[in-house]
Amino acid sequence: MWSSKYTSLVALLNYAPLTLAAPRSAPTNATVSPDYVIVGGGPAGFVLAEQLSKDPKVTVVLLEAGPDTAGVEAIDVPGYAPSLLQTPYTWNYTCEPDPNLEGATTMLHQGRGFGGGAAVNYLGHCRGAPSVFDDWAKISGDDGLRWENFQNDFKATVHYKETPLNYDPHVNKSAYGDGPLELTSPNEDLGFVMNLMKSWANVLKLPWVDLNDGTGLGISSNTNVIRANNRTRDYAPQAYGWQLAGRSNAQQLYNAEVTKIGFKGKRAVSVTYVDPTTDVVTTLTPKEIIIAAGALNSPKLLMLSGVGPADHLKSHNIPVVADIPQIGKNLYDHHFAFMEFEVTSDLETLWQYTQNASFKASAEDEYRTNSSGPLGVPNGSAFALSRIPDEVFDGINATYHTSLPADRAHLIFQYSSSTLQGTTPNVSIISPFVAGAQPEAPGYVELKSSDYRDQPVIYTNYYGSPGDKATILYGYKQLRKIVSDPEISPVLIREIYPGTNVTSDDDLWHAITQGSSTFHHPLGTVALGTVVEGKTWRVKGLKGIRVVDSSTLPNMPTCHIMATVYAYAYHAAQLIKKQDR
Repeated sequence: MWSSKYTSLVALLNYAPLTLAAPRSAPTNATVSPDYVIVGGGPAGFVLAEQLSKDPKVTVVLLEAGPDTAGVEAIDVPGYAPSLLQTPYTWNYTCEPDPNLEGATTMLHQGRGFGGGAAVNYLGHCRGAPSVFDDWAKISGDDGLRWENFQNDFKATVHYKETPLNYDPHVNKSAYGDGPLELTSPNEDLGFVMNLMKSWANVLKLPWVDLNDGTGLGISSNTNVIRANNRTRDYAPQAYGWQLAGRSNAQQLYNAEVTKIGFKGKRAVSVTYVDPTTDVVTTLTPKEIIIAAGALNSPKLLMLSGVGPADHLKSHNIPVVADIPQIGKNLYDHHFAFMEFEVTSDLETLWQYTQNASFKASAEDEYRTNSSGPLGVPNGSAFALSRIPDEVFDGINATYHTSLPADRAHLIFQYSSSTLQGTTPNVSIISPFVAGAQPEAPGYVELKSSDYRDQPVIYTNYYGSPGDKATILYGYKQLRKIVSDPEISPVLIREIYPGTNVTSDDDLWHAITQGSSTFHHPLGTVALGTVVEGKTWRVKGLKGIRVVDSSTLPNMPTCHIMATVYAYAYHAAQLIKKQDR
């Protein structure tokens, strides 16, 4: 969720990931001609592989470019999540300077390794507004994506494990099923988080709800993808990979970076990948290929393979297989603006963990002994989704934000118990922040060259419309009201960023552009309805190739997207099983 444009939290935590365990296959013995090759070992890829390989007559090979993640303590322990950026477990992509951010650049990290983004994120599980999914059903012609039906796919991927708590988490148990991913609520005294939630309620006039049951607006303590018995991260390799490991018709291969999809006419016929640790190249010839590499790497791979905007491909001397101008377009993300405050010494923060040896030792001992304490919960374990009054958009010649269905939030509020700046006083800090939940203006992705080793060129276009700018400016002003609320103001010693002297709209806007970062929720670049067919996820005009991942989501859910990707891939798998390859 954080950008290395600001303090490297790897250095902040002073934590080095442990040596990898390797219970899965290295990319040297893949079935050469399987029924399916799935490119990308994130949530979508694992769900697809597990579901499709349930049929013992169907052979499946899952390819992941990054390393195995089994046994990596920094991944397993929720509290170590901030140490995972700028590591071998992320694609550390730098976006182009964004004129909307006064030329600032953003790091847009993506998961790299088994589990994808679910291995490195902050474990939040949220579904948000039902009307988003109803829109997808209309776009795709797939009635199964309507919330009324799609919620069954959400339930099929998760179950909720109840544990003794000293607070009411407001969990609607009917929203959960018996799927393999385990969800729990934070098992600690919420402390400051409870006070922050009260301030949100006071200022934003919102109730405490379960944002997984079809409620689109409100306040929630996080429902996290964490195992209740030992407070470790639960994610795709555990929930779905171990089932694959017991099937002779399924293989899951890491260190297998796909460089190109080969075509014979309009049919995809081969997948070529390289082991980045040895440079050994392998080509597979499956009956069908499913790309699940994410919103940045899926369009990149398609374009490298000759599928995308013809003029752009020709500029890199890539032979054109299919001229599909929309590939790489429609890039959306959740971008946030933060404030920073020095806080009193009784508040637990990451600064205390790094600067106070006894606090660190106590936290580590508590976690090892009882699977409890600050390391057993992710950073910023609560959030709020709120609307903006229509009059905020008066004078803006656009109707996008005011016409959003009533269940959709305009804003996401959250906080971090750490600094998000590059330079900051050596004191204990928290950073409340706010993001636009339904951005209007898209960015886009292009190729830098025809070399697969080059990162994609990413044009973010954050806050890229007058409505998006009005949204984040209003949200930032709401932050000022929240931090002035008496429920939390007693622990705030001083405002470090942007500073109490920053009050005019122009000065606030400058603070926003220089104090913004991303949730790392990119999507939409191979969109359902424009690039891929509804109900089949086949790339239009081509055969033997589908795309099922966040890149195909046509627009943003109103909160964290991980839960949606799991359910979406499960839904797609049920339909693909019934279709000819």
